[in-house]
Amino acid sequence: MLDLYSVYRVLSSINMLLFVVGFLILMNKRGYYLNLRKDFRSIVTYIVIVATILFIGLPFGMVRFQILAAIIIMLNLICRFIYDLDARNTVIISLIYSFLYILLESSIYWMISMSLKYNAYTICLMDLIISSTIIFIGVFFYNRLNDFYNKNKYKIYISLAIITNALIIVFLNTFSSKIEDFYEILVENNIEYDKMLSTINLSGFIESVFPYILVIINMILIFIFVNYVKSEKENAKMQIVNEKLKMQYKYYLDMEENQKKMRQVYHDMNNHIKNIKSMKNNSSEIDEYIYSIEKEVQENSCVYSTGNTLLDIILFEKNKECIKNEIEFNTLIDFRECDFMDMIDISSIFSNLIDNAIEACAKIDEDQKRYIILRTTSIKGYFVIRCENSKSKNIHSSKDSKGRFITSKKDKFYHGIGIESIKSSINKYGGDIRIKKEEEKFVVSIYLPIYESGYKKGVLKP
Repeated sequence: MLDLYSVYRVLSSINMLLFVVGFLILMNKRGYYLNLRKDFRSIVTYIVIVATILFIGLPFGMVRFQILAAIIIMLNLICRFIYDLDARNTVIISLIYSFLYILLESSIYWMISMSLKYNAYTICLMDLIISSTIIFIGVFFYNRLNDFYNKNKYKIYISLAIITNALIIVFLNTFSSKIEDFYEILVENNIEYDKMLSTINLSGFIESVFPYILVIINMILIFIFVNYVKSEKENAKMQIVNEKLKMQYKYYLDMEENQKKMRQVYHDMNNHIKNIKSMKNNSSEIDEYIYSIEKEVQENSCVYSTGNTLLDIILFEKNKECIKNEIEFNTLIDFRECDFMDMIDISSIFSNLIDNAIEACAKIDEDQKRYIILRTTSIKGYFVIRCENSKSKNIHSSKDSKGRFITSKKDKFYHGIGIESIKSSINKYGGDIRIKKEEEKFVVSIYLPIYESGYKKGVLKP
């Protein structure tokens, strides 16, 4: 017949076994797979696992530091030599899983103990069954829980903070009332306790003052956390903006060489067409063939000369898109005064400006004219870029509280990247953007201060 201590030891070993098994299943759910080898380090790891399960176990209710250290060391060995994880992930995974498991198991143990209905053996057995059931259900539904966490993690953090602090306040009030009961017992039984007065004063302080301190501290923490979340979202948006700018810039640089070749092809093709025309014998088939060649050359013959090579390439590419979408594309641009601008900002402003105009024109009905007019001029020390494009009469846009036009797209975050890219580039040079909406057109005006040769981005060079 086993005594109570032996039963407790057996239950502790079972608890540790379930702890290890739950960890292995969780790692499998996360995409890590066991790599069982027979080298020296792996064999040592197997021995440590068996020894920890059989001779140390996982106690119920309270885990001493020595046992906690042994558990974390065991998980570190498993992560390093069975799953081949790096040191950083090994430490993080080991600590998080150990603390969560022990927190859950200890909480269940003490909640059962407070009922005062069960003996120690029954409490440990119930704790083992309930905690292991919760752990394995959580591991089984790990993917769903992980998706829910990723979608609502900030709400979860705030909710946990509020719930935790509410429980602390409840615990402190309960503790204070128990102290008063303890004092009454001492007085009724004439038991002397010289620390009683200071204990009662401490209890009063905790009950009256500490909850307010706790609430204030957590309000500050929540405020910091919310601002941190906003900052992270802004950083993520700016990272996407910068990545898009780099992609656009690289694309247009790649197109520069292609445009040089196209100019030569256009020149040679014109000569070929002249020669064919002089040799033809009034054949309708030859006329049709020549017409098709002329049309194809015309589509690729629009060579711009704005004073900036990159801008020439951008306009050339956007013109092809306009031809494809049956949009009339008129430009009058002299960019020689803006040599102070970085190439990536030129790409950002003009690419996104024209892309937005093309998108608006594409939504127009067939009975309405599609056009984009892009002009530049210099007025009182400002370089002005004016883009006018037609829009559908059926589109009714409105403004938000900050005066920005609200998009009709479903994904508002990504749709705003184009405008954010333009604003980001304009702000570098102390510029401004204004958007005017009329019934059948949009007009976007961009104002950039013109700097002399000694200036760039608003900073005087020494």
